[in-house]
Amino acid sequence: IRTPLKELLPQLDPPEFWQIHRSTLVRASAIEVVNRDEAGRLSISLRACSEKLAVSRLYASLFKAM
Repeated sequence: IRTPLKELLPQLDPPEFWQIHRSTLVRASAIEVVNRDEAGRLSISLRACSEKLAVSRLYASLFKAM
């Protein structure tokens, strides 16, 4: 998609799509595992992907309840 996230975010359902980094959106229901490393940084793994995605400090508050 070539639409900037700034324009795309208002069109999406906030409880369903989470911004986890400046350039990364994920469907919340697709998150399989949330990991915290020794330094306290968060990363997530999605169900359909083996790659780990970094969660920036700005968006880490989404995962406080987990």
